[in-house]
Amino acid sequence: MYLIKFLQGYDGHVYPEFPTGNGQIDLIIKHAGKMYGLEVKSFSTNHEYNKALNQAARYGQSLGVNEITLGFFVEAINEANRKKYEVVYQDATTGVTVKPVFVVIGSRKA
Repeated sequence: MYLIKFLQGYDGHVYPEFPTGNGQIDLIIKHAGKMYGLEVKSFSTNHEYNKALNQAARYGQSLGVNEITLGFFVEAINEANRKKYEVVYQDATTGVTVKPVFVVIGSRKA
């Protein structure tokens, strides 16, 4: 809600649970003539991480954007794993760039 109210003051718009041809992306943000996609997940396994990258790329393709942000909530992450997982992913099938970002919600280091 904060983001919606904040961007309204700048003629921006936020659309939660926005439908794409491949499901629903969590947030679409439109501002200054541009559209941004944001998908949010909880990090659980490497397999689920890879599935999320592919899913986000498909959402981006359906929306006609070249880049999408994929936010992962995680209890903790050390610098080695941050460097391993917060790597820009270029999907070979869709051509969409996915930028994973980890949001730490705990206080311990993994």
